[in-house]
Amino acid sequence: MQIKNWTFLYPGFGELSCQAPCTMYSVLLEHKKIPNPFEGRNDQLLTSLADKDCAFISNFEILPSILEQDFIELTFHGLDTICTITLNGTVLDQVQNMHRAYTYEVKNMLHEGINTLRLDFKSPTKYFADRHLRHYLYTNDGDTIPGAAHLRKALYMSGWDWGPALPDMGIYRPVELLAYDTDRIRDVQIRQNHHDGVVDLTITADTVKGSDCDLYAAIDGKRVRLHNGKAEVRIEHPRIWWVRGYGEQPLYDLDVELVQGDCVIDRNHKSIGLRTLTVSTKPDPDKKGSEFCFVINGVKIFAMGANYIPQDSLLTRVTHEKMDEMMQQCLDANFNSLRVWGGGIYPDDYFFELCDRNGILVWLDFMIACANVWMTPQFETECRAEAAQNLKRLRHHASLGLICGNNEMELAVLTWGIGESQLVREDYIQLYERILPQIAEELAPDIFYWPSSPCSGGGFDDPGNFARGDTHYWEVWHGGVPFTTYRQKHFRFCSEYGFEAFPSMKTIRTFCPEEEQNCFSRIMEDHQKCKGGNGKILRYLADNYLYPHSFEKLVYASQLLQADAIKYGVEHFRRERGYCMGSMYWQFNDCWPVASWSSVDYFGRYKALHYAAKKFYAPVAMGLFLENGVLIVNVSNETMHDFKGQIRMSLCKSDLTKLDGAEETIFVKALTSKDVFEYQVQVDDPYDTFLVVDLFDENDGFIMRQTEMLVPNKHFSWRKPQFQIHCEDARDGVVIEVTADVFAAGVCIDFEGFDCVLSDNFFALTDGKPYRVIARTNRSAKELADALTIQSVYDIR
Repeated sequence: MQIKNWTFLYPGFGELSCQAPCTMYSVLLEHKKIPNPFEGRNDQLLTSLADKDCAFISNFEILPSILEQDFIELTFHGLDTICTITLNGTVLDQVQNMHRAYTYEVKNMLHEGINTLRLDFKSPTKYFADRHLRHYLYTNDGDTIPGAAHLRKALYMSGWDWGPALPDMGIYRPVELLAYDTDRIRDVQIRQNHHDGVVDLTITADTVKGSDCDLYAAIDGKRVRLHNGKAEVRIEHPRIWWVRGYGEQPLYDLDVELVQGDCVIDRNHKSIGLRTLTVSTKPDPDKKGSEFCFVINGVKIFAMGANYIPQDSLLTRVTHEKMDEMMQQCLDANFNSLRVWGGGIYPDDYFFELCDRNGILVWLDFMIACANVWMTPQFETECRAEAAQNLKRLRHHASLGLICGNNEMELAVLTWGIGESQLVREDYIQLYERILPQIAEELAPDIFYWPSSPCSGGGFDDPGNFARGDTHYWEVWHGGVPFTTYRQKHFRFCSEYGFEAFPSMKTIRTFCPEEEQNCFSRIMEDHQKCKGGNGKILRYLADNYLYPHSFEKLVYASQLLQADAIKYGVEHFRRERGYCMGSMYWQFNDCWPVASWSSVDYFGRYKALHYAAKKFYAPVAMGLFLENGVLIVNVSNETMHDFKGQIRMSLCKSDLTKLDGAEETIFVKALTSKDVFEYQVQVDDPYDTFLVVDLFDENDGFIMRQTEMLVPNKHFSWRKPQFQIHCEDARDGVVIEVTADVFAAGVCIDFEGFDCVLSDNFFALTDGKPYRVIARTNRSAKELADALTIQSVYDIR
């Protein structure tokens, strides 16, 4: 049973009722004791609440039937973070790692009737300050509360360059009481051997008490007994699991049963996918570099996705429903992978179940980011236990493809001026190149381990080398170089790069009143945690778009700019498929409403980037490259089948007069990228001329449209479009057809008072014909038509 009902105690607020999961900020907010930390500048005012201790108390009933059972265990699946656990007046433990679960045998401490469980949480910020004075550790200095790296607590909670400092305390995952007789299953491990068209499974299991009960494993209609905790099962004609886009995602139900006599007294269920999955770091023939690519069932694939951070600063609000929405957002943008960034938390099982079912490949960081470690005996013990628990919990998931030691620390020790101390380097090597790989090899030997990100293989061997391993490229944005620089670089796998934009006006209105809606107001700068971030947006805007006349148009322009930047990079990366084998932009999501690098804002609203990602991450995608007056059309085919189709190119004036055109039948082999068409561009007036290319499949089915400007958007002779819009009810939503009498780019549809996800948005109208999009909604066509708003690049002036 779960212990759900609690009373929260915090100085000055009395006793507050709550249900687990529950934390300090969430309970105080629920009882209206504090303002919304996401509104205005409240986050700054509320950080200090973490300076005080707090407690949670639960009085729960134990029935005689529970006490009659042989054993009773109490498990805490997530305590954040420094906690003294007291049961019926007896201290069970003092813990300080939110990334671990803790289980205790408590039968002798319980009694019939009402029992009392008390959790006393110590202030994390006081702990940070005390440890910071004792021993300095670099901790994302300037963005994060100093000293946070000393505690095994999600670092983002103490502030990041996209998140507030709200270092919470409390019960962020369930508290569970389990009563059982005789014994229960403790652990199950499955290893796969693929050969000759079959899959041999080796299944090992053990129990808590080591009783002489029998263990059985059941899968694919077979049931076998485990001898000495081990059995082998052969799967004939296996249904193979693939990453999304390369095949299906069949899952097998595996049940391990503990049997006493004729009774099954415990069962451990896992859903597994049959596949091989690793990372190839094979050296290049010239020995000047080495590839870095995921290999699924022997097929080298191009990873397409983004970096995932915790979905909320208040973790109790991350429900299964929120994770379902997150997964749909991944699918809408054609992701096939996610990188779980190391400054957050290890996602719960449901996250991985969603990834298993939908074929989303997961790169999982160990939870340390941009922070040094101090390998005291206690810290080492915590890291070992944390790694072991989470690897055992997650290793069976088909989607888990890589375990990474940390975020950015190998590069940081070498180049950020924080690694002069020999102790820093020794502690780095001890944790990431000895302890963690040893634990991974022992407990999850079939999952690829990578010491750091970025990394060229470890050992402080040039982790910034573009020709080996993975790369974090931040010269665009942090370095201030134009985003056109992406196409001058040649990466093997770009696991971090990004560009900021404001969230939608609807989102901004939730935290910023109209009188503060200026990008340099106190509130807007508070909801921009990257130093100088709003100024960077304006600086990049100056290179590409006119200065907008209103704040709303600035918000819109920033999203177009962000989409332009990342699209410019991804199309180049995919063009170099074979050399470059992965793109994971920073970042997928937000943990609060903020100007950031995300493509989906805190409320789930899609920025222009997310709609662009649907195209540049499409299984068959087209990119346009204007090089020395020549238009080059590239098509990347990231499918298991050859692609046959057609491109149709037009050279047009802004009034839609067609100056020239061409059609080309194209063929692109499976899992390749190919330049399929070239066109010498010769125009009299580049300020009033644009290129448009449409891609069709062999059945004349429209796939996508791309446009190419001959001058920066700010210098183009935009004409004011007159839009014609028609909405019609359909089975899967509402069909919206949009027509413009002149060239219109960045056409953005929105709705006053509600949101809809569209099949396309921020699109171009290039030929005077209706462009069709579908709104995923339960509302009627009339409701959408009455609330619809539309804007285009012309309005940025």
